[in-house]
Amino acid sequence: MIRALFASAVLAVSLYASAPLSAQTRNAAAPKDMIAATVDGQTIMESDIQAFYNDLPQKYRQVPYEQLRSQLMERMIDQTMISSAAEKDGYLKRADVQKRIANITQRVLNEIYVSDRIKNLVTDAKVKDAYQKSIALETKSEEVRARHILVKTKEEAMTVIAEVKGGADFAAVAKAKSTGPSSRNGGDLGYFGFKQMAPPFSKAAFALKPGEFTTEPVKTQFGWHVIKVEDRRVAGSASFEEASKKIRQELNQKAYKDTIANLRAKSKIDVMGSGVSKIQPLQ
Repeated sequence: MIRALFASAVLAVSLYASAPLSAQTRNAAAPKDMIAATVDGQTIMESDIQAFYNDLPQKYRQVPYEQLRSQLMERMIDQTMISSAAEKDGYLKRADVQKRIANITQRVLNEIYVSDRIKNLVTDAKVKDAYQKSIALETKSEEVRARHILVKTKEEAMTVIAEVKGGADFAAVAKAKSTGPSSRNGGDLGYFGFKQMAPPFSKAAFALKPGEFTTEPVKTQFGWHVIKVEDRRVAGSASFEEASKKIRQELNQKAYKDTIANLRAKSKIDVMGSGVSKIQPLQ
């Protein structure tokens, strides 16, 4: 935050004068760490400048690192001189400065400690194991994607079948003649399972291969249908690639809660004036 404030005044002018490059170029790390500058014997490393860049708000990181490097280094030189002057003037002894340093130290320790705990508790093997024990065992079911043309009488349905047999486009006929709400989409019903439709409709649809259509009208309580199957698929179980991100997030949350619970169990917590000796963690 402080680094960004120091940099913003100088970067604002150059930000919109440069054409952004690819994300890979923008976020490219310095190829080799080396001393970039010294200020009264204190070194500023190339990695320090790169870290400064990575801490900038996203709108500034739209500009490639190489274009901002010299300006960032100047800002780091300024900061190094300011902090040295403040230290020489005794600012480190001030109570308000010590308090802020302690707060920052606590935040950094919290972040790194929890990150390390989660990294140790949530491994790739545990993510895969959770997948195998849950999602991979879910019941798989077949779905079809179908179109239909709904008409009021069997005779109308037979006329539609004759048209389609004669080479008419099924979707075009559905738009022109179907009385169902799906007519505006060429009769497309999307993917559905066997139990999602009326039994006679599903029985006919699931008997077809992709590209086939019923040559006899199908009767339901809604009227007479001509059905064409567009595709078939097995549904009901996400692949490991699809599910792993969600599983990892859930395991991360559990690892965090377990870490807090274990620490609380070992700690003596007294909350002054609340009438309770311990407080519960946020859920």
